[in-house]
Amino acid sequence: MTPARAIQQDETATILIVDDNPDNRLLLASQLGMHGYKIIEASGGHQGIEQAQANQPDLILLDVMMPIMNGFEVCTHLKADPGTAHIPIIMVTALRDIEYRIRGIEVGADEFLSRPHHREELLVRVRSLIRLKHARDKLEEERNRLRLLYNVTRAATNSQLDLYQMMIEIISHTQSAVAATKGSIMLIDALGEVTHKIVVRPGLTPEITEDVTRAVLHQGLAGWLIRNNRGDVIEDATQDSRWIILPDDTEQVGSAIGVPFIDSGTVLGVMILVHHEPGFFRPEHMALIETIAAQVTVAIRNAYLFNQISEHRQKLSAILAQSSDAIITTDENFAVEMVNQAAEILFNISEIEVVSRPLNGIETFQRLVPLFKQAAQQPVTQELPASGGKTLFASITPIQDVGYMAVLQDITQMKENERMRLEQERLARQQLKDTFSRYMSPRLVEQVLSDEPGLLARRQRRAAVVLFADLRGFTRMITGLDPSQAIAILNQFFTEMTEVVYRHDGTIFDLVGDELMVGFNVPIEQKDAEVRAVQAAVAMQTRFDELRQIWFQDTGAELGLGIGIDSGDVIMGNVGAETRMNFAMVGEAVNTAHRLVDIAQDGQIVITAAIFRLLQRLDGNFHFLENGAHFESLGEIVLKGKPAPQAVYQAMITRTPLEPVMGR
Repeated sequence: MTPARAIQQDETATILIVDDNPDNRLLLASQLGMHGYKIIEASGGHQGIEQAQANQPDLILLDVMMPIMNGFEVCTHLKADPGTAHIPIIMVTALRDIEYRIRGIEVGADEFLSRPHHREELLVRVRSLIRLKHARDKLEEERNRLRLLYNVTRAATNSQLDLYQMMIEIISHTQSAVAATKGSIMLIDALGEVTHKIVVRPGLTPEITEDVTRAVLHQGLAGWLIRNNRGDVIEDATQDSRWIILPDDTEQVGSAIGVPFIDSGTVLGVMILVHHEPGFFRPEHMALIETIAAQVTVAIRNAYLFNQISEHRQKLSAILAQSSDAIITTDENFAVEMVNQAAEILFNISEIEVVSRPLNGIETFQRLVPLFKQAAQQPVTQELPASGGKTLFASITPIQDVGYMAVLQDITQMKENERMRLEQERLARQQLKDTFSRYMSPRLVEQVLSDEPGLLARRQRRAAVVLFADLRGFTRMITGLDPSQAIAILNQFFTEMTEVVYRHDGTIFDLVGDELMVGFNVPIEQKDAEVRAVQAAVAMQTRFDELRQIWFQDTGAELGLGIGIDSGDVIMGNVGAETRMNFAMVGEAVNTAHRLVDIAQDGQIVITAAIFRLLQRLDGNFHFLENGAHFESLGEIVLKGKPAPQAVYQAMITRTPLEPVMGR
């Protein structure tokens, strides 16, 4: 098969998508549907199992994180069911931890696809697994064919089956049994061409010819039977256009009945009986010849197969000899019948030494014995350790009335590749985690990695609440302090304020000089972002009041803290030069919040009118704020860079008087 034909065959396959998120299903279905795949969807684990059992798809795309029944449970169920165990499964997940991948492998997943995924990666993995499944299906078909050939060989009582003599006897008996005036059988090849036509008339010698008028197969009853794959009756041949009178027809035809010989969807031939009386054939005639047709189909198939036994045996031997996988076959008592060349090399044995010997009597095959015994109940697939540090994948299948076949693949390199890929994914996740940890709390980092792992690569506009916190008096203070003391104060300030921000799920975008910039509703959506920001500001001022006491007692430094907050649209993304990038946000809300912190005095939290109105709607008495904080108007103030005055509001957090250490 050419690569183009193989791809075309792969892309006519059926794919089951199991995901509780309709948007995820729509994305996968649209990408795969464009390439000709037939898509079946299931919105949950139980429905996915039912769809897999009912439709037998060629591949399953299975989401991991689903309610009620997650992807691992679904995969375990499908792989434990012999009816669905052969269907390859790609687990689609945003989870990148190694333990999840290992768990997926343990429950039988064939591949993984990380979300968000690349369309090309999806198509390559889907096409690869479907092609592998088709190859396995073909191998299974060949096994079934081998079993059938073996049965036919044992059942045959003579050296060959005379197909045409059998057809003559069958049509003669049938014609006589139903009292038909004429009976005929046409045998058809794979191209739909008639190879032989056998005609029987009472009292006359049967006729065998290869010549059939084309009209019979195009407009006649024979052609209708072939196209429709079912039997039918012509009640009155003079009124039915399907009955064609040929120039050499001598007998009068009043009615006709016919059935096709169908083997696995392929028409092998047709049988037609005629009678001179219209309406002669009754339903019981149809039941009779349909039963006979089933027997004829078997006879034709057996004859064809019998003539092809030698050819198939030669092909099978060639396949086994050329296979890179090790293959071992045994009889029903587990005695070795055949090992191919790949098995001889893998196990360092000679076929002559092991043929006819029981598996449990061959030291090299001892580890296979339990698997062969399990295969007596159902096919077995399992990984096995082998000498030299190799890992084998064993697939053992029972062949009815023949024995067992074991196919062993060396998957050592594949396992190593998977280990390396998992390690690379772990390192990539850790790198992302380390990067995000610079901006947000560990809990928020985990949420980002699970829901939005590609966040750093995005550039987007979204509503944000921006908070600036700025030290008062620090620049003046550092001129009189030892540098180590100044840096220690600054580091403690940022550390303590960062902990407060993290408790309120804020994101720290910048630490510059003695100033802190924090965002809420960025990058993760927070419907209560304004409340979080103000609560964080109150908590920062409260904690700062404790810190300023410590600093004053230790160094005599008198420091203050002002906070400004505004909300509005910002642009968020990775900003900077090629050699130095920072996750940042810019916009009018950032500028306004910075202007507000400039006018905020020590202990003040200054906010815009928009934020004040929202807080007032929630609770006009501000009971949701700690420390008894409440907001009052500062009137309208002209902010730097603004053309008109703006109404602003402030909350003042009461300061504890500074108390110097005795003797200072």
